[in-house]
Amino acid sequence: MFLDKKPQPDQGTSSAAATRRARVQQWLVAGTLIVVCCIPFFRSYERRDRPVTLEEIYWIGQTYYYHLAFEQMDWSHPDWQLLPARENPQLGRCVIGLGLQLNGLSITNVDWLGYYYHVIFKGWGQGRERELRQAVLDRMQPAVRDLVVNQDRFEYPVAYATTARAVMLVFGVFSVLIVFVLTSLYKNSAIALLAALMFSLHPAVVSAYTHAGVDILAIAFSLLTVVHFVLIERCIWRRCSRPGLCRALVCASGGLSVAFAVGSKLNAVVVGFLGAILFLFFAASFLRHSRGESKDSCKAMLLLLFISLLVFVGSNPVNYPNPVTGLWAGYADQQRILEIQKGVLPGALKTWNERLSATATITAFHPVVFVLVVGAFLLEVIGIWMAGRPPSIIALWWLLAMVAVTTWLPFARPLYVLPVIAPSVILICSAVERLVQTGSSIIVTRGKIS
Repeated sequence: MFLDKKPQPDQGTSSAAATRRARVQQWLVAGTLIVVCCIPFFRSYERRDRPVTLEEIYWIGQTYYYHLAFEQMDWSHPDWQLLPARENPQLGRCVIGLGLQLNGLSITNVDWLGYYYHVIFKGWGQGRERELRQAVLDRMQPAVRDLVVNQDRFEYPVAYATTARAVMLVFGVFSVLIVFVLTSLYKNSAIALLAALMFSLHPAVVSAYTHAGVDILAIAFSLLTVVHFVLIERCIWRRCSRPGLCRALVCASGGLSVAFAVGSKLNAVVVGFLGAILFLFFAASFLRHSRGESKDSCKAMLLLLFISLLVFVGSNPVNYPNPVTGLWAGYADQQRILEIQKGVLPGALKTWNERLSATATITAFHPVVFVLVVGAFLLEVIGIWMAGRPPSIIALWWLLAMVAVTTWLPFARPLYVLPVIAPSVILICSAVERLVQTGSSIIVTRGKIS
């Protein structure tokens, strides 16, 4: 005869207490995350009254091409042939331009860019390079050009700078939130909060979200791209009631993320390379084991990369009518500009050792401390290898970013190293969790023995 089991009073009390503790933990995590995401607001508020920098003048001036493309709908204007139209991808300046437009502002001429080129006169180069930059000054309004050339003065409403910085602030908060989300896909909430906090306080990141530019846009969309890569690796659509629609949304939003990352700044192409390598991994896994998950991930990644390329190429009028010529011209212009800057500006990094030392110093504040970041990378790789799991997306991302940045880095500028900082922070926090778990297990084992 079976007796009916009635819940004991102690069991009900402990269950209720556990539920209350879980709710308190959830609220604490949410509250702490809000505080962490507010750090960019505090940092930006501290710097609200500072004068506009030359780089900020350049990037605000770049939104002139947003005005031509989306406010005037003039994709054949002669100013598309000027050097600034090809110096950088289109999507980053469109984000800043949209922010200005939402505040009732718009850059309707090349005056901002003309002032920038006037200030960097020593970096014009010779021959055709000088002619390309002089053409920008020739397109300025005569009264403004006279003021700039004869008196080195450029007057502008302060609202342009504050609005552009506000856009960067929004993406600073967004990037901190995405660091938390990405780390949460692998680790617990406490480690994710630590990663978000470290990321938000890093000097290079602070500089990115407190100045008008495209660097924080590139890293924010890069982080969002890696989140999509993790979702594709895990075939997240198989858990949805409508898997076909879910997969299409993941591929479309992931493709847009890659396009906006690289379309903000070309050094974000690291995530494009990461996606291509993951595609090869998925394809190799399918060919070796004939796993349905690998086949689905392979197809989804291919579609994501195709969408990103289509959006990136199609969004820039400079690429018409010949996309290949347009893409190559944009890359070649940037390389020529870098070569001119290296020959004129002080502090150019000319050797591999100089670039590696600069990358390590900016990322971890000192080359010796950077050894800990390398150790965290090795710990991640060894742990995954011993567990027999597929390669870590975060570790692969860090390795690609290190190789790309160290190979390319022209000057020791913190913003140039942003692609390395995000994966470095996540790897360090992952290593901290592993060390804490190992220490706890040792203590427990010794306690049992004693």
